[in-house]
Amino acid sequence: MNDYDGELPKRNPVLSTTLKRLLDLDREDLGVPEIPRLWEKLYADKRPVPERGLLCPTCLDARPSQPEWMYLSLRQGRRIASHYNPNRRAHDEPESDEHKAYKERYARAAESDGHGVEIEARAADGRRRTDVLVTGADGRLFGFEPQLSYITPQAVRHRDRIAKEDGITAVWHTVDPKAPLIDQVHWARTDNLPARAIREDRDLLVRGGVRTLNLKKCDHTNPLPCPVKKIGRCYQWHPTWDIQVPQIDDMVRRIAGGVYVPITLKTTVGGLLRFWAPEKDRKVFVSNGGALVDTETKLAVPRQRKSSAGLRDVECIRVREDRRGPDFEPMPPKDTGEAYCAAVTVSVPVSAAPVIRPVRAGYCSAGRTPCGVPGARLYPGGWFCDSHRPGIRY
Repeated sequence: MNDYDGELPKRNPVLSTTLKRLLDLDREDLGVPEIPRLWEKLYADKRPVPERGLLCPTCLDARPSQPEWMYLSLRQGRRIASHYNPNRRAHDEPESDEHKAYKERYARAAESDGHGVEIEARAADGRRRTDVLVTGADGRLFGFEPQLSYITPQAVRHRDRIAKEDGITAVWHTVDPKAPLIDQVHWARTDNLPARAIREDRDLLVRGGVRTLNLKKCDHTNPLPCPVKKIGRCYQWHPTWDIQVPQIDDMVRRIAGGVYVPITLKTTVGGLLRFWAPEKDRKVFVSNGGALVDTETKLAVPRQRKSSAGLRDVECIRVREDRRGPDFEPMPPKDTGEAYCAAVTVSVPVSAAPVIRPVRAGYCSAGRTPCGVPGARLYPGGWFCDSHRPGIRY
């Protein structure tokens, strides 16, 4: 390697195995003045990248047995040396104290519940897999990723996909309520605290990314109209996913133990809602007709085209975290006589279990046990026959 005159390169350094010298891309002559037009010769080399003889010196020092080949490119007139391995991320920047504190807390919480922990887990080829790898119940792997700096939606989806290919379920953690990674991957959010507060065994609440199932009866005790019919009440149970606020240590233990599972739902605005929820809530939701989104298949991302108002194309519609909600089941055609929504089973003793009949179009729904007389008309409160229509005392 050649000697520098005290100035460090501002871009990725690159080592030429042919010249056995370190090239400086910030210099016109690459630091090799005895070879004229060296940059033009290297840039014009179209052989396969491993045959061009350009290596990353940083990776070579860290892992001599696993060199990383590089190639040269021009970006807006700037000379760039890039890693040829598409799975190779940029060299890790020095970790902040907060980032290290979160890793220590994940590991401490998982180990307290008897789970195996590996910090800065790497693959056999030396590639970094995840910040904290936890071996949970039934041997399942979870990767806890504190993402405290900015990351684009495309980058976080790419990293999440690589983790899935490695058999790891990634748990992304942010402290920014407007972080682009929210709902792009399964995430959790806490307050932005200093490293000392994170390391202490003090309360550290998860403010977003964890929800629990809540069943609400669609009757006149509910001030809002039926979310399916949009008018009146259907007297059925509607599922809502309410935000839950656990301690971060409990969240780590529950995810590793299989108590919390990742949930993906379609939202009312056409996007996706991703969060963690109890497995028992997922079972109740699915067993009663709830639809989950299969994220293993590639989904088409809805796009908003230009309108007369001059709106630019956007990849998806962003909604405030506290106003997002899952979509409801669509209302079936009124002439089928089917229920507007599936009845949800409530855990009560068999002897005390009430018979909840579905509300049907054209049939009287008056009474605790619906009247059921055909030929009913639709009123703001539901379907009623002439004997039970609003204003009639019975």
